[in-house]
Amino acid sequence: MKLLFNQKQIDQSVSKIAERISKDMGGNETPSVFVGLLNGGFMFFSDLTKQITHPIECDFLRVKSYSGKKQGDISILKDLETPIKGKDIYIVDDFYDSGKTMDTIVEYLELKKPNSIKVVTLLTRDFSPVPKVQSYFGFLLKDEWVCGYGMDDSKGYMRNNPNIYEI
Repeated sequence: MKLLFNQKQIDQSVSKIAERISKDMGGNETPSVFVGLLNGGFMFFSDLTKQITHPIECDFLRVKSYSGKKQGDISILKDLETPIKGKDIYIVDDFYDSGKTMDTIVEYLELKKPNSIKVVTLLTRDFSPVPKVQSYFGFLLKDEWVCGYGMDDSKGYMRNNPNIYEI
C-alpha cells in the first residue's frame, strides 16, 4: 500500500470544505440536514459536521453499491428518520466515482421534497461526471483505489486507519 494522504492533510481538507459550506449557508435559520452515507463516509461525516458553524440535523442512509471493486445494484439498507421536506440537504460520502450511487440517492431524496440537495465528498476522480447538484470535494484522484479513513480494503479492513492509502 502507498500512502496518498496523511491525517494532517485530510484534516486540512475537511476544514476547508467545512469553512466553504458554512460560508455558503449564510444566515439560513432553518437547520440543514447532513446525511451521512454508511459505511464508507462515517469518518468524514463526523469530522466535517463537527466543524459546521450553523445549526444542523444529522441522519444517515446505509447504501450498498460495491462488492470489492465492482459496482453493482444500489440498495438502500437504512433510510432517513429525519423529515427533510423544505430543508437544505447535504449528502456526505467518502468518494464520488461514477456518480451512479449519488444520482440514485439524489433522485430518491428529491421524492421527499427538500428545498435543495448538495453533495459533499472527500474524494472524487478527475474523470468523474459532474454531479447534477451543487457539490463540494476535497481531493482529486486519478484511477487509484483507496482505503483507510472510513473506507475498507477488499477484505473489509482498514476503515479505522486515519490515513488514506492506495491499494
